[in-house]
Amino acid sequence: MKAKGFTLVELLVAVVIMAVLVAVAYPLYGNYVKNARLSEAHQAMMDNAQALERHYANHANFKKNSTQWADLPMTQTSHFCIRMLGNPRGTESEAAYSMKAVSFDKNREPRVLVHSHDGTSLVCESSATTCDETPFFNNSTRMDSDCRPYP
Repeated sequence: MKAKGFTLVELLVAVVIMAVLVAVAYPLYGNYVKNARLSEAHQAMMDNAQALERHYANHANFKKNSTQWADLPMTQTSHFCIRMLGNPRGTESEAAYSMKAVSFDKNREPRVLVHSHDGTSLVCESSATTCDETPFFNNSTRMDSDCRPYP
């Protein structure tokens, strides 16, 4: 009578194959999650851009007054804070703005997103900006490095 079941060698081969699959899939999944979070922040910035355009259509300005930017409907996602970029007092044009999304956890996600009034978006691989800055980000995009267009 022949015994049924797996041999130790067959079981070890199956475990090794599973370990290789996990070793390949886990980093890919981590990148997928990080990119999905960045995409969520970008969508929130697009919603904010629409609200800013509506404000501009009604007030011919992206500011509430000379010292305050117009209110953003979405100031954060689950992983990013979103603020206007620069002091409203220092803006050269009433028809221009930039906003930035910065990760709450800079160790896990060092990238930032920057969106400008002209519809361009950049993703920067690192930045000195933190979510502690309120009610707007004080520094300019000079604090960001390795920037490229976001899709």
